[in-house]
Amino acid sequence: MTSDIPLDMKFLQCLGAIALLVFSLTVHAQCDPEAVDFGEETWGLSPDGEETFFDTAYVELSYVDEVHLLVPSFASDVEPDTPLDAPIDSVVIVAVLLVDTISGDTLTFEEIGMEYACNNLGDCTDPCTFLGGGQYCASFSGTPNQTGEYVLSMEVNVWATVFGFPLATPFSFDGFPFPILGGSTNVGEAPSFAPTLFPNPTSGSFTVMGAQGADATLLSLDGRSVRQWSVLSSSEQVDVANLTEGIYFLTLTDQGAGDVIRLVVQR
Repeated sequence: MTSDIPLDMKFLQCLGAIALLVFSLTVHAQCDPEAVDFGEETWGLSPDGEETFFDTAYVELSYVDEVHLLVPSFASDVEPDTPLDAPIDSVVIVAVLLVDTISGDTLTFEEIGMEYACNNLGDCTDPCTFLGGGQYCASFSGTPNQTGEYVLSMEVNVWATVFGFPLATPFSFDGFPFPILGGSTNVGEAPSFAPTLFPNPTSGSFTVMGAQGADATLLSLDGRSVRQWSVLSSSEQVDVANLTEGIYFLTLTDQGAGDVIRLVVQR
């Protein structure tokens, strides 16, 4: 299928994106846009925050990971029932943010010692401009400087052609668990047992990550055990819809190692 988007408009979009170069940083090794196979999908994101996740980060330890994006060609690729099936010209990454699930504070990647660098195979001047129908990637790297239970979001501008005119619409790829944990006592070595949970606070369920094989106990604020179970997977969802609002503590033990995580249930 050939694109209905004029070449001069694509050129203008690329020129306009140069102002966003401040958000794209250079790394020593670029990610490979073709490292993920999206099969027959018309669009995709990897990791997706549901079945695949970003690696856990640790304070004062070097971190590297990647995100891959298959850009849709048309709005209907993402929303089949959209009344206006506009062609997608490009998606421009403008920021990567972290929201603290406890305090609600929002931090930029740079504020916590991280950076991102995009690879669009030279399709546009700004490496963080991804053209419609293309498959691209971005590298996340750095040395985190503070701990937290964060949710990562990628803020983008989606450029589409509407009635023959270019239109930019802000959009957020969000909801990605991105915990940053305390480092280990051995320099350069991540803790062997460092479970996390997400989201926190939660209204109906949460996911326990990195605790496969552990024994779990959920305690109320007064110390009563409200649930006990064995964690069977590396990313296990737990339903707490029947619990009343309040503060709970999740204790996890595995072969002598243990951790306690504060959980907030709110409606």
